Amino acid sequence: MNDKPENPPAWLPPAPCLFLDASGLAPVVGVWDGMTWRAFRKGAATTAETLFAIVESVLDDAGGMRLCDCAGFIFVEGPGSILGIRIAAMALRTWCVLPECVGKPIFSVGSFTLSAHLLLRARPQERVFSLLADSRQGWWNTAQVCRGCLLPALEEMRVIGLASLPEPRFLVSQRMPGRIPVDCLPFPKDLLEHDPAVLLVQGILRQTDAPDSANPPAEYVKWQPRRHYGTPA
Repeated sequence: MNDKPENPPAWLPPAPCLFLDASGLAPVVGVWDGMTWRAFRKGAATTAETLFAIVESVLDDAGGMRLCDCAGFIFVEGPGSILGIRIAAMALRTWCVLPECVGKPIFSVGSFTLSAHLLLRARPQERVFSLLADSRQGWWNTAQVCRGCLLPALEEMRVIGLASLPEPRFLVSQRMPGRIPVDCLPFPKDLLEHDPAVLLVQGILRQTDAPDSANPPAEYVKWQPRRHYGTPA
C-alpha cells in the first residue's frame, strides 16, 4: 500500500526527518524518510545516558548524515518519562538555534496517539481497545479506542477506575511499573520500526515551535503550617 501522496500537502513533514521518542524506558531514534527508515535504533539504557550517542550513531547509519542534512524533526511529546521527554525537547530547542538548523520545522506526536494508530494498522480487527501507562502514585494515563477511532481526551485515571476500561487493554511501557492493577497485554514490540508510514496519517502530527512534555499536570496537597498537638490523655 502506498500511503505517501504524489503531491504532499502542507501538513506533511519534509524528509528526511530526525525522529526522537524519549517517552519510554529507553530512547528510540530514527531518520524517517516517509515510507522507510534510513536508519533506526533503540537505546539499551535511559535517555539521559544514551540519547546523544544514539543520535550520532543513527545519523552515521543513514549514510554519514549531519543534523544540518535533516529537513526537520519529529518529536514524541508523551505522556511518558518526563525527564526523557524534556531532555529530547531541550536538545531540539538547542539544535534549532544553530545557524545550520534555524527554520527547520519540528513536528510533535502524542505517544498514545502514535500507539493507537500503530495497533489499528497492524491489527485492523482490533476496533475497540484501551491503552494504559503508569503515571504518578495511584494514577494511570489511559486512552480508549472505540470503533477504530481514538477518543479525543487522554485521561489520567485512578487505579479503582481501570477495570471499567474496554478490553483488550494494552500496557504501553514507559517506566518500570510495579504491580499492574488490571489485566493487560504488553504492547506489541517493533510496530513502529516496521511501519514508518504511520507518521503519514493525516492529523497524527502537529507542528510546534516549543517542544515540551505533554504529561498531565500533577496535583499536590498543600502543606499547612499548623501546629500539631498531642491527643489529651
